[in-house]
Amino acid sequence: MAENTEVLGISANATFSQKAFADFLKLNYPLLSDFQDQKVTKAFGAFDETTRRAKRSYFIIGKEGVVRYKNVRPGNGKQDLLSTEELLKEIKKINQG
Repeated sequence: MAENTEVLGISANATFSQKAFADFLKLNYPLLSDFQDQKVTKAFGAFDETTRRAKRSYFIIGKEGVVRYKNVRPGNGKQDLLSTEELLKEIKKINQG
């Protein structure tokens, strides 16, 4: 991963569901739960009020705590996944700036 970065996952799913997901995919980064009140997904503009679900989204937050990259996808399907390469490219752009 790019220097001075940390990957976190967050979803509006319950923690038991996230654990099963992380175990199944053998994820090696923390998953945070926004299940109770969706405060985080709402604050980041990633909550769809119509469907009452979080949208698949990607954020890169700089070391100063400012959102430097935001990509809220239209859906939650395979076509809405961003590749690791695409995200690393964005991190490199941020680190160069």
